[in-house]
Amino acid sequence: MLERATNRRRPSPWSLNLLARMRGRLEAFRTVADFTYDWEIWLDRNGAVRYVSPSCLRVTGYSRETALKDPLFFRKVIHPDDLPGWLSAMLTSSGKDIASLDFRILRKDGVEAWIAQETTRVFGPRGRYQGLRLSLRDVTDRVKVQQDLREAREKLEERVRERTSELERSRERYRALSNYLQERIEQERTRISREIHDELGQNLTALNMGLSRLKRTAPENDHAGRQRIDALRTLVGDTVEIVRRISRELRPAILDELGFYEAVSWRARTFEESTGIAVDIVLEPRAPTFSSEVATALFRVLQEALTNVARHSGASRVQVRLGVERMVFRMLVEDDGSGISPNALNSPDSLGLIGMGERIRAIGGNMDITAHERGGTRLLVTLPKPRPQRKKR
Repeated sequence: MLERATNRRRPSPWSLNLLARMRGRLEAFRTVADFTYDWEIWLDRNGAVRYVSPSCLRVTGYSRETALKDPLFFRKVIHPDDLPGWLSAMLTSSGKDIASLDFRILRKDGVEAWIAQETTRVFGPRGRYQGLRLSLRDVTDRVKVQQDLREAREKLEERVRERTSELERSRERYRALSNYLQERIEQERTRISREIHDELGQNLTALNMGLSRLKRTAPENDHAGRQRIDALRTLVGDTVEIVRRISRELRPAILDELGFYEAVSWRARTFEESTGIAVDIVLEPRAPTFSSEVATALFRVLQEALTNVARHSGASRVQVRLGVERMVFRMLVEDDGSGISPNALNSPDSLGLIGMGERIRAIGGNMDITAHERGGTRLLVTLPKPRPQRKKR
């Protein structure tokens, strides 16, 4: 409880008259407050308790007579951790408004309870500060519900964090597996391409040479036999071209021998020949040199993009632009077709697009696909420009 004032001067007749009026107001307040459910308290301007409502017993377990007689009543019932804040608010109450306070008390039976306090400053007829009216309400149940909700929210947030972490780990494992499979696929493509080119190509070449010798030894008058040999040589020649095409599709040797840009030019040329769709290649200056892994990923994405153009867009022209802008390599593929639909962009069944994105993400780049308002689809791949490798001394 706040300390009482000492060394008071003898009251004047005017102050006695004011005191009588205040007592009248206090009696009127007591008449109303005795029947309220809230715990009501009136403190004079010196901090002394002038009135305590009967609800004190229900809220604290102590009678109001105990509260009136014990100068240290508030220090006894307010929780030690909350008492300094409550005392500070009461000591500064005469000069400014007091915000609502929530604090704990210790009931007579030792149970901790939460109290919500509304504080009102009381003034006399001439505006002189007279004291405080405290309205206190037991809000333990409300606070408990809030604490339960807060704990439930914290547990839910923790569970969400755990699930998010699990999903991130699963995603990383998926990406690692996807990258591993892509690498293994490229290795298998290279191996099969070489075997087809070397073994099957050599066998077909030998077969063609054998047919040539056979034709030279055939009788001049055996026109039917010589025609059959020519037909077989034509078939072998066509098969050789098919083998070479399959070998290039599996793994173009030009990508390993001459690099990414020559492979892009070759792919654009063969795409134009096979589909009739014109391809414009714009190679800007300062083209960087890529590692085998990066070159393969970029080439496969371009290959898939051109395949999608041929299958779905209905385009008549495609532009492929390669270059560096602000230390970022950009590969832009644009067509004048019907444009990709939002459903295709967001569908989980668009495995080709998902695979393209994973390839670019694996080499540290970004891929963005949009549909132009005027028609056509725009694919942009951005990748930090690789630093030139220093020559080993």
